[in-house]
Amino acid sequence: MKRIDLRALLKQVEPHRNEVVEIDGVSMPKSAAMLLSGLATETEWNVRIELYGCAISECGLADNTAAAVKLAQAYHQEFPHYISLMTLSGALFENNEQEAGLLHAREALELAIQRQGGVNDAAGNLVRLSVKTGTVETVNEAMETLIDSTDVPRTGDCVLDIDWCDDAEALGADMELISWIRAVAETQMSHTERERERESRERAKQKYREDRGG
Repeated sequence: MKRIDLRALLKQVEPHRNEVVEIDGVSMPKSAAMLLSGLATETEWNVRIELYGCAISECGLADNTAAAVKLAQAYHQEFPHYISLMTLSGALFENNEQEAGLLHAREALELAIQRQGGVNDAAGNLVRLSVKTGTVETVNEAMETLIDSTDVPRTGDCVLDIDWCDDAEALGADMELISWIRAVAETQMSHTERERERESRERAKQKYREDRGG
């Protein structure tokens, strides 16, 4: 089966973003519907995920947050992993369903902990959404949950994202928690940079050996 050229498809659907169609009782941008039509024939799971993600983004760009939630729910139903839960939590927030959004953000973190992967990603998402509530108590609770998550075992993860720290500080959230999290993120980043340098040196040594014929 021919693989979908997603980049070309996105260019094709963009002019139809402001047109509205109805799919299974849900009004959505025609651009999103065109992307979803690819699901009928696409069997590769990674491409299907990309199609869902792009369709949800099209709904967001068209300010159709209700449709974005419906598509995020369908995405999570087919791919019940922590990333789809994060997508759903964000879509719910954009649709002014903060309580449900936080619930799914916590579920995403719990699932990431169970799978021992993506914990930093899911924990950061929980705090980032908590900041959007504008409630200091909610933010502090989320930061405490993030701190607890730093002790759990994991097989792989990204560096902790702290792009929300300034906003949390501006809200008046607990500075001790914020400072602790910033320090952890800095340590993780330093470790990652050292690993990259080590891998770069190893690659250089290997190339030198190959060039010398041995």
